[in-house]
Amino acid sequence: MALNIVTSVQPLNVENIITFIYGDPGIWKTSLAFTAKNPILFDFDKGAHRAGAFRKDTVQIGSWNEVARFTAQDLQGYDTIIVDTAGRALDMMTDSLKGDSRNTRRDGQLSMQGYGKLGGMFTDWLKMLRGMGKDIVLLAHASEDKDGDNVIKRPDMVGGSKKEAYKVADMMGYMTMQQGQNGAVRTLNFIPHPAYLAKDSGQIGNIVINSMTDAPNQLADIIQATKNHINSLSAEAAKAQQDLDDLRTELVGAEDAEHINTLIDGLKVNHPLYKQMRSDIWNAAQAMQGIQFDDAAKHFVDVVEDVVADDEFEPANEQEAEVANVE
Repeated sequence: MALNIVTSVQPLNVENIITFIYGDPGIWKTSLAFTAKNPILFDFDKGAHRAGAFRKDTVQIGSWNEVARFTAQDLQGYDTIIVDTAGRALDMMTDSLKGDSRNTRRDGQLSMQGYGKLGGMFTDWLKMLRGMGKDIVLLAHASEDKDGDNVIKRPDMVGGSKKEAYKVADMMGYMTMQQGQNGAVRTLNFIPHPAYLAKDSGQIGNIVINSMTDAPNQLADIIQATKNHINSLSAEAAKAQQDLDDLRTELVGAEDAEHINTLIDGLKVNHPLYKQMRSDIWNAAQAMQGIQFDDAAKHFVDVVEDVVADDEFEPANEQEAEVANVE
């Protein structure tokens, strides 16, 4: 059989994608998801009723076994599978893994091996759905991570699953309320930002979400526009974008100066997206607590703050001295 070789100037055809949307409760995530093409919702979170009049076909899930072994025939007639929420689906996966003592610690929580299996189980399930020729929409609540004074919005998911979700998603958008010219509006932000995780393979940008009555197909339009953009890229351009996405995935889990320096050292000056990659690393490093750039060494270093013992404290002025004496 002859190999079907796609040259670097030819487009790579993408027929279905994974879109990840997360945000605060009541922000219309589920209602927006129902504006995808011919959707069916897997209701892990028991929250489909909140979509009200916009609700479409739904399956309420009580345990992982109910969705672990279904077939493509079960989903005939549907083009989009909505997982609401990804965090609750992972909780059910976790419960199923705890049935095997090899996956747990003595306290009953997942072991490192168990978390490794959880990540693999999650990505394999998504690949199976995608292999059925369906678009996938993952929904999640937003959680706040604090890095010093910085607050970062991330999907509310267990363990390292956030990184796995970012890796498999073609698009990731943070849904929130923002102040517009005529008052507060709901926005879906795909452009990466230090304050939240996002991914914009379709070059959609940050968009205002309209009411479902006025725009009943808006998520379907976003997904189709993303496919059109990806399919317009040459294989060479698609590979460059994938390299950028992989870098951003690594930045999600970066915790220290050594990791940041390794990513910088791995950059290639002649890469088509070199400037964007370098900018992303710099922005991520600036948002991290406990590291700083060493101008002399030309790389980032970890900063260890000196802890001053109470008996070594010297008041800086008379007012502080009075407070110290009172205490």
